[in-house]
Amino acid sequence: MRFWPWRGAADRSRPPGPEPARFTPSGPPAPRDGPMALSVTQLGEWIFDQRCEGVLSHEPTIVRLEGTLHTAALRAAFAGLQRRHECLRTRFPLIDGVPMQVVEEPRADALPLVDLSALPAGLREREAARIAEETLSAPVRLDDRPPVRQALIRMGRKEHLLLVGIPHITADLWSATLLNDDLMALYGACHDGVPGRPPTAAAQYADYARWQRARWDERRTAGELARWRARLDGLAAADLPLDRPRPAGRRRDCFFVGDELDGELSEELRAFARAENVTLYVVLLAAFHALLGQAAGAGRVLTTSLTAARHGRAVQEMTGPFSDYLAVVGDLTGDPDFRELLRRTRDACLIAHDFQRLPFPMVIEGLDPAKELHPHPLEQIEFHLHNTPPPVLDFAGGLRVSGPLPEPEPGEAEPVPWTADFAFELYDYGTGHLPLHVLLDGHLFDPESAGAWADRYRSVLRAALADPTARLSQLVTPHGPGAEAYDVRRAEEELERCDGVLAALVVMRERRIPTGLAVREPVGYLALAPGRDGTRPHAHGIRGQTRGRAPTVLIERPLAEIRRAAAARSAGGDPAGALPPPEECAWLPEGAPPPADEVERRLAAHWHDVLGAPPAHVTERFYRPGAADLDAIRFLTRVAADFEITVPLVDFMAAPTVSGVKEYLLRNLPVM
Repeated sequence: MRFWPWRGAADRSRPPGPEPARFTPSGPPAPRDGPMALSVTQLGEWIFDQRCEGVLSHEPTIVRLEGTLHTAALRAAFAGLQRRHECLRTRFPLIDGVPMQVVEEPRADALPLVDLSALPAGLREREAARIAEETLSAPVRLDDRPPVRQALIRMGRKEHLLLVGIPHITADLWSATLLNDDLMALYGACHDGVPGRPPTAAAQYADYARWQRARWDERRTAGELARWRARLDGLAAADLPLDRPRPAGRRRDCFFVGDELDGELSEELRAFARAENVTLYVVLLAAFHALLGQAAGAGRVLTTSLTAARHGRAVQEMTGPFSDYLAVVGDLTGDPDFRELLRRTRDACLIAHDFQRLPFPMVIEGLDPAKELHPHPLEQIEFHLHNTPPPVLDFAGGLRVSGPLPEPEPGEAEPVPWTADFAFELYDYGTGHLPLHVLLDGHLFDPESAGAWADRYRSVLRAALADPTARLSQLVTPHGPGAEAYDVRRAEEELERCDGVLAALVVMRERRIPTGLAVREPVGYLALAPGRDGTRPHAHGIRGQTRGRAPTVLIERPLAEIRRAAAARSAGGDPAGALPPPEECAWLPEGAPPPADEVERRLAAHWHDVLGAPPAHVTERFYRPGAADLDAIRFLTRVAADFEITVPLVDFMAAPTVSGVKEYLLRNLPVM
């Protein structure tokens, strides 16, 4: 049983520059006698939980305590911790279709105790593993009780297991360090029989959430979004080399593979950063941008990085989810040398910090209100340097603490819920090697690609250290993971191995959406190897409606590329494949009928209740300016009550239309 580390284990350093607004407690605290609005970060985590369908995305603490444990003192310490920090006793119910937070009273039994010491050794270990699995691995329910989970298992007189699981909607890693320090202080005081309760916090996270919601009113939000639109005008998602074509929808199946930068290389990088008067983050990010630019053939690349986002003294000692993202635009134009790229990257980081005012979920929503971008350029590629020290359990009385879980084998793919196509995670605690995790979406990449990306990254770093005056074209070789992108011939070979495949050959164009970002979309041609039912989908159905009816292979390439591939195939004398040349393809039909049958009319009525107007036709997209994920959740809540089936948010986002929801219902209801 393994889980992904905390989101929020972020780079705590911040260069000089304009400061975001600081929260300062003023006036009476928010009333706790009823539901309260979520902060922007909490709402983002709540929606992420809906997209992951409750799958854990945090790493629980499971430690073995050996020695004389003062059980009553530890349980009292957890009770004190729960009284002091409201986030530990906050649940998140859905009220009238809107997620809220409710702070509950402290529980009488904050740390349940299970005594297995009387069982035989083998049975004791198996039972402890079962309890840990049930306690920490079951899907998280945010609504019915606070999602924090903890338990103490007595294995013997001088051996215990401590289980603690705190989800990201409750606390980030900075908060985990604060909670850990408080717990150790409380246990020490109880152990020694002296009063030592930490001082009461001046404000709690619910007060911060109320302040944040009041600050980001419509006028201030619109002003910040205008700055973001000007900054990112014309940027599109990177055209990364993939191992397979991008599927329809927004469902992710991510994994990470562990790797490292060895100790010698890591120390050289730290020394180089000091000599160049930049942070280690800037050096590592510049090399990552150089790698991305070559792989995507782009002069500008966009990456996002986690930051602690603790702005102001009042939140330094406050627990809750504060972590946010820093969006950095890498400028690789003109084939600069690496030293020049360092300068550009440092300046880009300063600009990025100046833009870290509006909470990132509001930026994502505001720059793509109609959910047209797939992938969203701000969610596609991530680069994280984690330097927040992990919590250290240092119990009074000389308890020895050890972790019972083995580390994953190098190169072993570990599943993880995530929203990015591609991410690098590095960990720096000042000395020694830098652990590296390569995170990839399994729908797009094979596990073997992770090692290839890591190898190329190390190669770029070593070349930059050897000669920082070398041009990027000399540092980065054109060969590596995904050098041969998914093309027509590979798709044909895949089609030949399948039975009854519905295949689409689509001409793509790039179009700017009203907010200035660019989106690639299908515009013209469709070639079909008929599916089992012999149908040909409408344009709106290429991405959504074909799914579930027949296996689909979708090739997204500009028309010129398709023609070149067809000509090369003909020149080589290859037999005709499953896909015809473009001149034999048909135009994608446009338009669609209005809601007509009973199911469509009922869906349209729920649509009207939420958005204030019915859809004009069954393929009209639900998302539009002013319609957010919360509106989608309200719509899906009504659909669930009417049809007695829940449409997952991630499936709705794949086809946010009346016809898309109807298709899902038809596939999942026995009788319609």
